[in-house]
Amino acid sequence: MFGFLPNNLFTGHRAADTSGLSPRLWGRLTGSMMASDGSKRLVLVGDDFLCMNHLATTYANINSEQAYTAYIDSGSTFTVLADEKGGVLALTGDATDNDEIWIEAGDGTGQLGQISDTAADAHLTVFECRVKFDSLVDGVCSFFAGLAKPGTAAAEALVDNTGAIKATTQFLGFRNLLDGDNIQCIYQAVADSAAVINMAHVHDAAGDTYALVADTFVKLGFVYDPDAVAAKRITWYVDNVEQSTYVTATQIATATFPDAEALTFLFGYKNTVGTTPASTEGAIDWWGFGSLI
Repeated sequence: MFGFLPNNLFTGHRAADTSGLSPRLWGRLTGSMMASDGSKRLVLVGDDFLCMNHLATTYANINSEQAYTAYIDSGSTFTVLADEKGGVLALTGDATDNDEIWIEAGDGTGQLGQISDTAADAHLTVFECRVKFDSLVDGVCSFFAGLAKPGTAAAEALVDNTGAIKATTQFLGFRNLLDGDNIQCIYQAVADSAAVINMAHVHDAAGDTYALVADTFVKLGFVYDPDAVAAKRITWYVDNVEQSTYVTATQIATATFPDAEALTFLFGYKNTVGTTPASTEGAIDWWGFGSLI
């Protein structure tokens, strides 16, 4: 998944929007950024979901190119989609109020990394994933895709049928809150116990409000650059398009941001009514995380 990073993500490709990793994000993590004295190490992890097994609902853990912890409500399932090339994992929900399904990297305790403004721990960090939903209806489903505290893939990750984020865990990423085609950029720290909506509506390449389209993939990602100008420490991206709202250095320094908290990959959603859910199938093509430490 990452073998081409040092050679192919050059400036000429930065405007491209393909089914793969987005150049504007991942071009930041080329080998040329590694210090010649070895003082920085490039850490990369991700998954294309090519080799899944242990998908039955009786399993708490599933196996792929990486190790995962999953939470599966009664009636929900994991399935590898046979009609998709390159490995696509579908999370299929049950049409029951408050049913949810989650997949999380690791064993529920280990972290991929942290977003910190402390000099010794402030590392350039990139995250991106490619997801889609087979149907979208206002008011009946919420999802999250991004980074969260290890162990979040459990009951009530989204706490109730309002789609609210669990108040006792950290989140940083993309959310839909009972709004079928809308994507928000959010973060949350336990000390705050409430999600901060950094961007209520993401935008497309034309600058218009982006709307999710049923059964159509979208790439969601961000870059944390501790050396960026203070007004743009975290930059959000949708389909390789830089967004116009940023997380600032001041915001990272507040108690409302998960500063220096352990984070890992999390994807899933929750139904909010006892009828046909907003998405009977939330699918993920791949995800990736990179950091210079």
